[in-house]
Amino acid sequence: MRLFDMFLRRAGLTRADALRRNRAVSRLTIECPENMLSGLRQRIYADFRAAGLNVSQVQIQRGEGGQMASACVTVDCPADKRAELVSQARRLGQQPGVHRVRFGAARNAGQASQGSSARAA
Repeated sequence: MRLFDMFLRRAGLTRADALRRNRAVSRLTIECPENMLSGLRQRIYADFRAAGLNVSQVQIQRGEGGQMASACVTVDCPADKRAELVSQARRLGQQPGVHRVRFGAARNAGQASQGSSARAA
């Protein structure tokens, strides 16, 4: 273990930094009408915080017609909170006006067809 700590020190890191960098990150993409986006964003922050999930970034993309928008939400999600993230994604998909919620690992976020999907009923 001392050898590992020495390697980290030479790289300019501490053990805590290395553990933080190894956290799992997931991304949700929520598609909804543009006029619902601000209320939905507030709900995402409040619900995820209450569930113990940390929202690290939200990116908004507006549709060409100005009617639809999508929010890409990046979430720090440790493995023990993965079930809670899935539950939150399903709840978002059941919100009135939400057309689709897609989620997956952040490395797949650039590939829109990958990840799981939850649709509103």
